[in-house]
Parts: sequence; C-alpha cells; structure tokens
Amino acid sequence: MCGIFGYVGNKNCIPYIISGLEKLEYRGYDSAGIAYLKDKNLEIKKIVGKVQNLKEILDFNDFSNVGIGHTRWATHGGISVENAHPHTDCEGNIAVVHNGIIENYKELKNFLMSKGHKFRSQTDTEIVPHLLEEMVDKEGMNLEEALKELFKRLEGAFALLIIDKRRPSILYALRKQSPLIVGFGTGENFVASDIPALGDYTERFYYLKDNQMAIVSDKEIKVYDLKTNNYIEVEPIIVPQDGIRAEKNGYPHFMLKEIFEQPLVVRRILSTLDRDKDKFIFEDIKNVDISWEKIRKVFIVACGTSYHAGYYAKFLWEKELPYFIEVELASQMHHRNLNIPEETLFITISQSGETADVISTLRKVKENGFKVLSLVNNPQSTVARESDYFINLRAGVEIGVAATKTFMAELVYLELLKEYIKSRLYNIKIDLDKWNMLPTYLESYLSQIKDRVFEVAKKYYQKRNFLYLARGKNFPLALEGALKLKEISYIHAEGIPAGEMKHGPIALLDPETPVFGIVYKDETYSKMINNLEEAKARKAPIIAIGNEWDEKLESLVDDLIPVPNVDPFYYPYMGAMVLQLFAYHVANLLGREIDQPRNLAKSVTVE
Repeated sequence: MCGIFGYVGNKNCIPYIISGLEKLEYRGYDSAGIAYLKDKNLEIKKIVGKVQNLKEILDFNDFSNVGIGHTRWATHGGISVENAHPHTDCEGNIAVVHNGIIENYKELKNFLMSKGHKFRSQTDTEIVPHLLEEMVDKEGMNLEEALKELFKRLEGAFALLIIDKRRPSILYALRKQSPLIVGFGTGENFVASDIPALGDYTERFYYLKDNQMAIVSDKEIKVYDLKTNNYIEVEPIIVPQDGIRAEKNGYPHFMLKEIFEQPLVVRRILSTLDRDKDKFIFEDIKNVDISWEKIRKVFIVACGTSYHAGYYAKFLWEKELPYFIEVELASQMHHRNLNIPEETLFITISQSGETADVISTLRKVKENGFKVLSLVNNPQSTVARESDYFINLRAGVEIGVAATKTFMAELVYLELLKEYIKSRLYNIKIDLDKWNMLPTYLESYLSQIKDRVFEVAKKYYQKRNFLYLARGKNFPLALEGALKLKEISYIHAEGIPAGEMKHGPIALLDPETPVFGIVYKDETYSKMINNLEEAKARKAPIIAIGNEWDEKLESLVDDLIPVPNVDPFYYPYMGAMVLQLFAYHVANLLGREIDQPRNLAKSVTVE
C-alpha cells in the first residue's frame, strides 16, 4: 500500500521522483504528492488522482537535487489534497512521507496541539513533522537525535522518508515493520518502498531492517541501528536490472502479460529443483533439517489469494499426508488462542513478504516456540528473513495488483512440497515426468482457450452478480475466481460450496445471476451436476469449466469452457488460468483500470 520514492544527487530530482512513483502505481493509491527544495524553501505539490495529474502541475524546469514523493492509499482521513502526502511542520522546514499506521497518533496529536501546533489534515502522518519540530526547535535536540527518539515515541508500523530544508542534500529514511529500500548509485542515491521503482537506476540495494535509519546523501549512505545504538556497515546486495524491470512487451495490461507468463514461471520453478532420479529436493531448504516425521499438525496462514492457495493445499495434504491441516486467515489469527500441539509446523504464505497481518502472525507463533516455513516471492522481505525456513516463489516481479502468476507459483510449490514430504515419509517415487509436462500443457492450453474465454466474457460482462460454485479441492479455486472478478471488474461475485447453495444462496438465483461452476470428471462430478440442475431450474445462466466432449454437461450449461481429457492432475492449473482470463476480459470490456483497481493495493502493509 502507498508508494515512497526519494532522490538525492547531482541531477534534478523531479523527473526521478515522478518516474519512481509511476513504477509504484501498481501498489494502489488515490492521491500523490512531491516535496523538493526550491530557492532554499520547501516546494510542496499534491493532487487527488493519478501521478499523471501531478505531472501536469509541476514545473520540470525547477531544479532541486533532493526530494521525496508519495502515492497515498487512504487510511486515516478521506481522499483529499489536504490528506495527501507530503506533510510539513508549522514552519515549513520539514517534509515527511509515510507508509503504515501510527497507532498512538491521537495521543501525540493532542499533546502537540496543546503545545500550539496547527494541523492541516486528518492523517496520522502529520504528527511526525510536528513532533520533530517540537523536539528540534523546543526541546533542543539536533535532527538526528530527534529521529532516533522518534522510534521510541511512535507506536505502530511505519516507513518514513524525511527532508529538512535546513539540512539540504540529505534524505532520512526510517523503517519499523514497513518496507523501505535504499539504492546505491554513483553521485546519487535513492530510497523507495519497493524495488521496481529503482530498477532503472541501480543494481545495488540495501533493505532496511526494523528499527533502522538511513542517512542518505549523494556521496554515502549511513545506517543507524537502534538495537545496537551504533552506525553499522552495510553490504549492498546485487539484483540485476533485468530481474527488476517490468515492461508490458506488447500486452495491453500487465495482468494479461502475467497470466501468459505462468507457463514460464512453472518451468522456472521446476528447473530449480535439485533432482535425483525420481526424487528431488528444494534448493531453498536443502540444507535445513525439518523433522517431517515428528509433525502432527500443519497450520497454513495467509490472506486473500494466498489464503485460497493454502486452502487448496489443505485438501491435497490431508488426503496424502499424516497431518491434520488447518487453514486460517492471517487477520483472524489475532483473535485465536493457539491451543495446539508442540509438533505443529506453521506455513505462512505472502507474495510480497511484507503483508502486515502475516508478519504479525509469524511473530506471534515464533514467540510461542513454533517453527515457521514461509512461501514468499521476495527473498529479501520481512517474512522471508524472520521465518525459520522459506521458499522463494520465483514468480518474478508482478505488477498487476490482482495476483495471477504468484498464485500459480503458490499452487505449484504447495503441491510439490506435498510430494516432497510424501517421498521423505514413505520413500516413494515421484512422477517427475508428469511435472515436466505441466508448463507445456499450460502453454498449449492458454493458446487454445483464450478466444473461447473472451467470447464467454462478452456474453456476460454486463451482469452485476455472479455465483461461483464448486466442491472439494475445486472450491478454493471458485473463491479465487470470484475474488478476481470482484477485484478488477467491481462486479459482485461470491464463491460458494455447491452443497451449501440450498442453505440460503439459492434465493439469489434468477435469469440475471450467472452461475460459474467448476465441474471436472472427478469425485465431485455427480453432485456438481445435481447442483447445476438446481440452478438451471431457477433459470440462472450457467457457465462451466469442465471436460471436453462431456455431453451431459454440455446439454446442461449455457456455456462450457473445456479442459482437455488429460490427467486430472493438470485441471486445477488450467482452471486457474481460465478464471483469471475471464475476470480480465470482463473488466477490460467494462473499461476498468485493470492493473490498478480502485481501493486496492499490491502489498497490504497495514493491518
């Protein structure tokens, strides 16, 4: 959520900041702003809307060697210019941009107002420049002392980027539970909330850790660590620019490009397995000792799309592994009493690795003495660093807010992990040939089915309500299909276990409410047919993903999107792509902002 970008160097900061904010648009936002020095004064420009609107009010002939920018996703206070970042103190000396939530802002705001400070916004962020002003101008601290004290006085999660006109040519970056990355340049340095914003300028990065502050000038980057109360030496990591940059490569939207990248993602995952005949080990955990035979329970925790992947894994794992599997939304874990056996492994799933609810859960369960294995798409993220073990999803940078290729990577890794554990427990062979064929099947299927999905979407895109029905292990995919449609088309859609339809949702059915069923020839088939017949009797239009040449299904539904009659192992992966494509085409036909849907953020860094 929100995007931060800062520049200090020997060039004009404005084009850099605008370019950086544009590369962070995928995170989701509703307003944008920039602060820079002009004639020794802070110049603040803010707008409601897109970065393009901000560009229209800027004078790119203004020259400033230091500046900060922000894209805001509203939390405290409505969507307005006053609430947009950056925020300043009373005298206009200090400008601040912020990601996260300051939980004790009301108490601090009341304190500051009692001291005569005047506030212009309803945000939690604005207390930061005023608090710094109070500490520097009235309590007699220098700015660096005040920034260190700031960590102690602020409660919650924050990534802060600060400039002070009295200290030109310096950026101050502070991190507590909200991601912030420093980029090392030549004669210039950068700070951003996510790595894609920096990919055009450098390959050398340092991920600030919790309770660290970076003091960034054009010549050096100094990092202060509150744990040690010392400045520390940092070693930049190298991330090649080809692994950072994201271009559409001729696709109209990143989401569509990322859907079509999924066979490549699967091929990349399979290529990293360390194989030994009919067995394999994961590169990321090959040197760790997990006692799979001692585990009694596996607890999978995630949010949104990742939760659906974990829910899918529950059906697979319980069927073939000797564990009790529980799946929980990370946001609900705050309210759980973990009365569970010691021999429990927690698996957390987070695409960004910076999801606040997942981080909170991870820390909670580790404090209780449990081990955590995480699946993340960013090996430098908080979740990856703080887990006992982690697996890199290797999906590559995903720009579209609605997850597609990261969901595919999660499905693949979770099933591979099941196979791996099974081989360790029972010393059985793994059919790697079946896995080797998966990316080829997916590539071929996408080519075959893309036009059919578009035709079905054209028929139904003006409907305002959808029900997605499935049973068993297909039900989490129905949840994901409904979520994708909601996220990018703004159409109401609900995923329902088909057997529950008679217990209430059947009242919603009418000729204007399409039912989207997942009806493979598997153990759920006969009951799914019965459920769709019930829907048809209420005159609901029926779309289904099902096997080709299934005459019974074809005669029942209005529109069939077929999967080939191959090993059922491949069906969930094929079906996931169909659901993504259907949502994409519906949203595109409605003219939605597909890569940056309203009110949503790529990385949910607040609870």
